[in-house]
Amino acid sequence: MAAKVTMSMIAQRAKVSQPTVSVVLNNSDTVSISEETKKRVLEAAKELGYSKRLGRKRSSRKQVAFIIDGSLYCNDHFVVTINAAFERAQELNISLKLIATLCTKDGESLLQEDIADGDYDAAIVASNMTSNRSTFSSLKIPTVYLNCLPQDNLNVIAVLPDDYGNAKKLAQAMVSFYHHPLIIAGDTWMKATLDRVQAIQDVYNQAGHIIALEDVQYSSWSFREACNLVIDKLKEEPSYDIIYCASDYVAMGVYHALSHMNMRAGKDIAVVGYDNQSISRELSPQLTSVELPYEAMSRLAVEYAYALASGKQVKKDKIRTLQGELFIRASSPKARLS
Repeated sequence: MAAKVTMSMIAQRAKVSQPTVSVVLNNSDTVSISEETKKRVLEAAKELGYSKRLGRKRSSRKQVAFIIDGSLYCNDHFVVTINAAFERAQELNISLKLIATLCTKDGESLLQEDIADGDYDAAIVASNMTSNRSTFSSLKIPTVYLNCLPQDNLNVIAVLPDDYGNAKKLAQAMVSFYHHPLIIAGDTWMKATLDRVQAIQDVYNQAGHIIALEDVQYSSWSFREACNLVIDKLKEEPSYDIIYCASDYVAMGVYHALSHMNMRAGKDIAVVGYDNQSISRELSPQLTSVELPYEAMSRLAVEYAYALASGKQVKKDKIRTLQGELFIRASSPKARLS
C-alpha cells in the first residue's frame, strides 16, 4: 500500500509552510496567497500523487474526533468510557471517530492535518488517567476535554471526576467504624491523588481522628509496591483497622500482603478501594469501592461536543465534575452492617 501523501510532504516539496498548503488545497479565501505560490503547491501535490479528499460528498451528520491523549492501554474503566461515548454519539446521530496518537509526533501531525482538512466539526480529548497535563491545547476546532485539562489553558470546556467528593463520600461511610486508617495513595504528581488524600484527612480530622504523616504512603499504582508497603507498615504499626487504597488494582496488592501475613481483609482489617472496577466484585471478600463515573462523564462530553459542533454556545471555562456511587461490600463489614 502506498504511503499517504501528507500536507507536510507537499509543503516540503513546494518550500512553503504547511498552513499555506492547507489554504491552497482547501480553496480557502481566509488568507491571500499569490498565484505563483498556489501553482507551486498544486504542482508539488500532483508530483507526489496527492489525492484531494474534499471532492468527496461529506455526510450531513456532525463529525467528532474522539482523541485519546496518551498510550492506548486499556483499563476496564476506559473501555467503558469509549463504549459510552459511541453509544451516546449513536443516539445523537454523530459520526464519532476514535483516534490514538500514541504520544508520537507523527500521530499528532497526522491528526492536525485531518483537522486542517476540515474533516471534523468538534473534538473530544480524553485521557485514561485523570490529568491536567494534556498536550492538546490548541486544536483549531471546538474541543471538549474528558478526564483531563490542557497544561497551559484553563479557559476550556471539560468533564472530570470529583475525586475529592468521591473520597469524602467513602471516608464518611467508614469513619464511624474504623478510626485508624492507613492510606496507600497513588503518585503525588496527580491532582487526583492529592484530592483523595485530602478528603480522607479532612473527614477523619473533623471526627477527631488525626491522620499522621506516616499513615499516608504514596506509591506508583503498583500491585507489588502496594503489597510491600502494607507488609512493612503492618509490621511497624499493627493497630491499623482500615486500609484506603488508591485503586481497586492496588487493593489486590493489599489482599496479597494480608494473605502473606496470615490476615484476611474484612476479618482482621477493613480494605476499601477506588474506581469500582469489575475486579472489585471478583475478589474474596468483595471489595468496598467508590466508582469513577466514567460512563456519565463520557456521555456528557459527547453532548457538549455535539452542542459545539452544531454551533450552539457553551460557556467557556465550564468544568463539570461528577461523583460516582459508593458500593459497600464485605471487605468493610462494620460499615456494611450499619
